Amino acid sequence: MLDEKMNGAVDPALYAMDRIGIQDTISRYSMGQDAHQGDDSNILQEWERTFASDGTVDYSAAGGPKGSFRELAKWMRGDGDSPGSMSYFSNWQHMLSLPMVKLLGDVAEARTDFFATHRSRGDTGTNVHYNAAGAFHDDLVKTEAGWRIKFRRLELYFADPIQIAGAGGE
Repeated sequence: MLDEKMNGAVDPALYAMDRIGIQDTISRYSMGQDAHQGDDSNILQEWERTFASDGTVDYSAAGGPKGSFRELAKWMRGDGDSPGSMSYFSNWQHMLSLPMVKLLGDVAEARTDFFATHRSRGDTGTNVHYNAAGAFHDDLVKTEAGWRIKFRRLELYFADPIQIAGAGGE
């Protein structure tokens, strides 16, 4: 379990500023997802400021890539020629817990629980909500531009497609 206690030799104000910077970085990941709904695939607008330039991910728990965060963006949103895994959905929301953080100077570890809900596109002929819960396990690095995710591993607790009745009780 991550230890969130601060080392007595650390300036409390600096510690608090680092924790807030880490929380903002982790939140910017979800903002990158949620600010770009439906056909808007520009998640890299936020993710370029979220991940280290050489940042990597392991999303194999969801059938996704082990590789760069840019490969994850392509897997999720497609590349213009082929659709991504999120193309089935019209809308979604990613909700985060406060992260548990272990600061180690200019590097940190964080664990953040999440709940994500997704609504299927109307033109798919289905009315499904897809809910998922899990945790993000992050290794972060402090750069001149602020805190960035160096490595992220996705852990899934559960993922459920839920059929929703159509209009008129169908």
